Amino acid sequence: MAAEKTSRRRSAQERRDDLMDAAIVVMSRGGVAAATTRAIAEEAGVPQGVFHYCFRSKDDLVTALFEREIARSTDRTGSALSTFPDVRRGVAAALEAQLALVRADPEYYLAMAELSLTIARTPAGPALAVWEQEQYRTRAQAGLEAWSAEHGLTWSAPLEHVASFLVALGAGVTSTWLSDRDDARAESAVAVATQTLDALAQR
Repeated sequence: MAAEKTSRRRSAQERRDDLMDAAIVVMSRGGVAAATTRAIAEEAGVPQGVFHYCFRSKDDLVTALFEREIARSTDRTGSALSTFPDVRRGVAAALEAQLALVRADPEYYLAMAELSLTIARTPAGPALAVWEQEQYRTRAQAGLEAWSAEHGLTWSAPLEHVASFLVALGAGVTSTWLSDRDDARAESAVAVATQTLDALAQR
């Protein structure tokens, strides 16, 4: 893989991915404050000018990091949900898929959590935080709508609220696991969450 990476010209998207991966490495090692454009470029093994070719600014890179994570997380959970026709198994699969992502790479998710908290303190932070959560809710609602229609499910609460609740549950389970690394407690929380959402479903 290394030989392939160095033997051909990297595309613009590959360069962007390299720089985003490098930013996570730098933040995992030294915190968000250490993630300067120079440090990120050095970690990626490229001149600093390549960073500015790929991203207009560091804020642009931060937005791209969130866009990539939102797509990856919601694609994974949506695919897991669609595997089952019933609420208990479908929701459990979705939450477990999200938890599995965090378990597989806790340092990455700790870095992303620190980034979220850090940008919330910047002037542009609140708007980005609102956008991030809206993306999760919108994607969750779209997935639930399609899945519910396919299996003839209706809900006793507005689907918008159900989607918001599901997103909040996923965030709560994963952030708690990052703090205590207690698998059994996380699985118990998933079980209770699925029972709660199952009670809202009407067949």
